[in-house]
Amino acid sequence: MTKATYAVEGMTCASCAANVERSLNKAEGVVTASVNLATEKAQIDYDETLLSPDALQAIVKKSGYALVVENDSNAILNERLHQNFSIEGMTCASCAANVERAVQKLPAIKQAGVNLATETLSVDWAEAAEPQLILQAVEKAGYKASLALSAQEQYDIDQAKKETRLKAMRQRVIWMAVFTIPLFILTMGPMVGMPLPAILDMHHNPGLNALLQLALTLPVMWLGRAMYQRGFKHLFNGHPNMDSLVAVGTTAAFIQGLVVTFLLVTGRFMPTGHPDLYFESAAVILTLMNVGKYLEERAKGQTSAAIKALMDLTPSQARRVKADGSTEMVAIEMVQVGDLLQVRPGESLPVDGEITEGQSSVDESMLTGESLPVEKKVGDSVTGASINKTGAFTFRVTKIGQDTMLSQIVRMVQDAQGSKAPIAKLADIISGYFVPIVMVLAVLAGLFWFFVMGEPLEFALTIFISILIIACPCALGLATPTAIMVGTGNGAQKGILIKSGTALEGIHHANAVLLDKTGTITEGQPTVTDFVLANNGHDQAQLLAWVAAAESASEHPLGEAIVRYATEDQRLSLPKVEHFNSVTGKGIEARIDGQEIKIGNRKMMADFAEDTALTTAADRLANEAKTPMFIAVNDKLAGVIAVADPIKAESAQAIQQLKAMRLEVIMITGDNKKTAERIGEQVGVDRVMSEVMPEDKADMVKQLQSEGKHVIMVGDGINDAPALAQADIGMAIGSGTDIAIESADTVLMKNQLTDVVAAIDLSHATIRNIKQNLFWAFGYNVIGIPIAMGLLHFFGGPLLSPMFAAVAMSLSSVSVLINALRLRNH
Repeated sequence: MTKATYAVEGMTCASCAANVERSLNKAEGVVTASVNLATEKAQIDYDETLLSPDALQAIVKKSGYALVVENDSNAILNERLHQNFSIEGMTCASCAANVERAVQKLPAIKQAGVNLATETLSVDWAEAAEPQLILQAVEKAGYKASLALSAQEQYDIDQAKKETRLKAMRQRVIWMAVFTIPLFILTMGPMVGMPLPAILDMHHNPGLNALLQLALTLPVMWLGRAMYQRGFKHLFNGHPNMDSLVAVGTTAAFIQGLVVTFLLVTGRFMPTGHPDLYFESAAVILTLMNVGKYLEERAKGQTSAAIKALMDLTPSQARRVKADGSTEMVAIEMVQVGDLLQVRPGESLPVDGEITEGQSSVDESMLTGESLPVEKKVGDSVTGASINKTGAFTFRVTKIGQDTMLSQIVRMVQDAQGSKAPIAKLADIISGYFVPIVMVLAVLAGLFWFFVMGEPLEFALTIFISILIIACPCALGLATPTAIMVGTGNGAQKGILIKSGTALEGIHHANAVLLDKTGTITEGQPTVTDFVLANNGHDQAQLLAWVAAAESASEHPLGEAIVRYATEDQRLSLPKVEHFNSVTGKGIEARIDGQEIKIGNRKMMADFAEDTALTTAADRLANEAKTPMFIAVNDKLAGVIAVADPIKAESAQAIQQLKAMRLEVIMITGDNKKTAERIGEQVGVDRVMSEVMPEDKADMVKQLQSEGKHVIMVGDGINDAPALAQADIGMAIGSGTDIAIESADTVLMKNQLTDVVAAIDLSHATIRNIKQNLFWAFGYNVIGIPIAMGLLHFFGGPLLSPMFAAVAMSLSSVSVLINALRLRNH
């Protein structure tokens, strides 16, 4: 199966998005397709054995739109001499050699190298880059290549396209206004007392006046011809959209004006008053619609402000260390994995890497939201886009381009912004039927006023046109995706990465939060706090060395704390472990210096004679929220060692905030019951699940779900991954493992529990904003369409002008976007 995201061109309203989505989902081989109007992209899961990108393109083209299969990146990349390509189909070193050989034969190539592990091809061009040559050569060799763009490069390409489109829209609006304003003055001026020369006055020279109106209207219609091309095409295809409504409405107005003009010019109609020509209605409606679309496009551009802010963090150049130790400034595109880069105070890091020389404090707030700089030394990882604060250092590049942390964050945010939330389903269903229903209502209303109420044809035509123009599927289509775009972007800037619209809504519906204790509520760095010996003559240092040696063969974090305490704090040398065995759920046993050493819980020591003093000490330590472990030497209790994991400073406050949100807060841990309950009391959780084995965490989530809970699981370790996947919403603390982050629906870049509160609050705010948008979008149509049908006039009120209908229609979409943009300040 293949999952891909493609740009879709030609969509103007929710009906368009619904048409494209319907066409794709009908195709054999498409598992699921989702089309987002705000981002103008389609996310498609399909079987590549049944469908190709070209076939998808043909399906969308048949429905009247354009699927952009390959981004035309040449405009951005044609001057870059280094490029990376993703290669599909390689299975062995021979494959890699074949691809490399095929590419190196090209005369334009300076050098090329294939990495089988990452499935990438790196190319240095002799002169200008020609990516198409690579695609052809690799395909001829029996494989498939695609240009591997970094998030920055892809963003630049998308922004360049948007800027070009916005500029064209602005120019079109200006030229339309140049013809529409004189037309408006010519037709409406006399109604407000504005005098016109007698030769142009409708009463003195109606034929010339009508011809001049026609002459001013035709250029406007020509400039707005795209609406007619799209609108009538979709109408005749049986899938009308907003353009169809405008096209039919303005065409009706134009034809009416054309007929009256013909009658006036030929002398077959001599008006006694002011003849009704609807030229100005057609021109003004088209101009206002294009102004509205231009404003909408500008507002949509602001919804990706968070992405732009992230992109602007990366410098365009890097200081590379050469073989002789000197440095050179190179474009970031020329940096390769393994290069040594030097960073001076105040500079931004261009890519990810590992420090090889020097130390400094690094500000990572732009990626994690963490305000305090982080101290870095040799061996520590550094992240591109973070800022070096104090010292200078050199680091070895480990990730470039689309593999950097920043690129992954941006791609994650872009995927989330392109996704749909379940709350959008109602709007999607309505959008699919909206335009045909509006057309039927327009025809019925016009016929009603003409035949039943006996109104003149001009009156019925006004009703018909107003209904078509005021109906607005745009606002419905923009209500959900724009709020998701702004909300997820806002979160990304604060270090909260919500992966999809479904996750965003899922967080909103949660009524229980399950917190893994270690690394989430606590620091995740246990330390030894107490060491109590039995009164049987064992030397404390010797016993500690045996215990630490046994624990050194274990991977348990509590064992690591004991080893660290013995070797670093007490500076003990550890003896050799002759035999080691881990007893699941109980502890460990080892043979050291000929002695049988056992370390574990009471279950492990059940067969040994009880030592009242040690048992009392263990109970006391457990009541102090410490984890006591019994030590036995040659099957006799020898002592108790206690380890505690300090509670994070903000944990208790965060848990109280979660409870204030009416969420049940539950702590899950492998600690013994007494220790767990004591920690639970200290931080104020509602419920404690203790002595839970790592493999049983997912079962605990299922148990809560069986109780009717909608569960958010928060964790950071490998053993949390199954529970994160099982939960309705998985939240991975950012300092956690890659597998935990991969399994989660939301990633919290900071290692703080307060970000769980922030993520839930952001979800509530975004869903609230979506509901507001949907309310106004639905409400606008529920109120506007009856008024356009003449409801107010029926009771003696005014009749809605088609031009005012056009203004209202344009403002409805813009108002939804403005409301969504408020989330930027949440």
